[in-house]
Amino acid sequence: MYQTIMKIASTEEIRTHFPALDRKQGNYPVAYFDGPGGTQVPRQVVEAMNDYLYHHNANMDWAYPSSIETNEMIHAARETMADFLNASASEIAFGANMTTLTFHLARALGREFGPGDEI
Repeated sequence: MYQTIMKIASTEEIRTHFPALDRKQGNYPVAYFDGPGGTQVPRQVVEAMNDYLYHHNANMDWAYPSSIETNEMIHAARETMADFLNASASEIAFGANMTTLTFHLARALGREFGPGDEI
């Protein structure tokens, strides 16, 4: 029987991937307790976003190269999330933020419920 040994990264190692955590306050490393709107992202995310905004940023579903690249990136992201969630890519949707998505879901579900219904 084979065993997979996974190295667990230290907190210090993980922090090195988040540029915002390089800050110090009175010689102490900072911690952010923001909600999702203020979530800090790893360096790789910042670099990928910069690359997209500098070289590929476009509206979807047009015939020009950056639009095609945008479609391909979104499709790849849906495929990746589908694999992660054991779903199909057609079941994956992206939205502006979690608050907006939750409001949309609540409104959609609310159409089906009436007085006395139990959730």
